[in-house]
Amino acid sequence: MSSEWFRVRDSFDHSRVAQLVAERWQGESASISFISSAYNIVFRFEREGRGYYLRVCHVALHPLPKARQVMHFLLYLARCDVPVGAPIPAVSGEYIEVLADGYFASAQSEAPGKRMSRNLRDVAVFEAWGQSLGKLHAASRQYQADASIPYQFPTVQSFWQNIAPTIAAASVALRRAYAELSDWMRGLPRQDYGLTHGDHRPGNVIWDGTTARIIDFDEPNYHWYAADIARALLELWERPFEERVASRKAFLRGYLREHSIDERWVSELPFFIQHRVLLMVAWTLQEGGSPGRALDWALKRVAW
Repeated sequence: MSSEWFRVRDSFDHSRVAQLVAERWQGESASISFISSAYNIVFRFEREGRGYYLRVCHVALHPLPKARQVMHFLLYLARCDVPVGAPIPAVSGEYIEVLADGYFASAQSEAPGKRMSRNLRDVAVFEAWGQSLGKLHAASRQYQADASIPYQFPTVQSFWQNIAPTIAAASVALRRAYAELSDWMRGLPRQDYGLTHGDHRPGNVIWDGTTARIIDFDEPNYHWYAADIARALLELWERPFEERVASRKAFLRGYLREHSIDERWVSELPFFIQHRVLLMVAWTLQEGGSPGRALDWALKRVAW
């Protein structure tokens, strides 16, 4: 994330929100509560007894064409009955409202339940979670981006190329892992490849006891579908091998009920997981942070 985004995020006048919610979404000003500003600036509000979330962003983080293309994808998924946080239009009928000074806002219905915990142990939860992701990927196969919007979703290949300078300045071990994974990725067939969520982790899933509802579509990108599966399973990294395997099997049972992919991708999961962690390490280094334990994970390819 750019330093300019942090500056405009922290300078956003929260007192603007009451009028914004009341006028553009007919929400109750007294119900507004601040949720977070870790990424977007998020507020909760109510309207006629129902909860909603307002997300405020700035062009310094997401250009408007990108936000509109992501919204197009999200609305398509909602129409396909994929369990996602459903966007709601403003009074104007628009799903993205342009504000002053480069800010823009959107709103979505509050999903029942709570964010998934990385400590979940119930394999039935993983099965339901896999089923939701399977629905998303099945719908993705038929999706066509809006050609009138001047934004194209990025590819994993572009992400991978963009971190090359950072890896070149890193340790010998990281450079070796990057080279090995580059060779692996070049050898993959363009099969079971399409538009993915991009950050499919427990923090971006709401669990209500029955359904896993997928939220926070900030970075959809073209990738092999197995990458979204790998990102979910990454949260199991530190668990015993037998537990990882049981959770992975449950996840895929649910997933394959909704979306069929080649069996080869199960054997490729260790590569996809290492690939994702190495990307995360490089992004952290680019932002001047310390990758911590993720650095060790990026150098290991473990069985799943």
